Amino acid sequence: MLQYIPYILLFAVAAAIIYAWGLWRSMRQQQELSNLLCARGVAKVKKVLQKNGRMSVQELEKAVEGLTAGQPFSKEKIKVTDTKAFLDSILPYMIRQRIIMEEEDNGKVWYRLRK
Repeated sequence: MLQYIPYILLFAVAAAIIYAWGLWRSMRQQQELSNLLCARGVAKVKKVLQKNGRMSVQELEKAVEGLTAGQPFSKEKIKVTDTKAFLDSILPYMIRQRIIMEEEDNGKVWYRLRK
């Protein structure tokens, strides 16, 4: 009987580690989904600007409308519902990272990729 105690303790430690990892992952899931959605939004804006040249905010809103993101093996998904607020968060980031440029022409703001 004493020979099984180390195996029982090892099983208990493994179960505790798996439980803690699952708990940590579920607590960080919203932040990870948000980061994934932002990354997809940046990629989508780059792709659309590469295809169409310069575009206005209204045209970019149509491009990111309905964009979704989800993690593998999870039913949880996140979706863009407010395109204006979403673009207000990623466009300044893209300008700071020198991915796109902001141009003003006759009082209208245009965005285009940097060369």
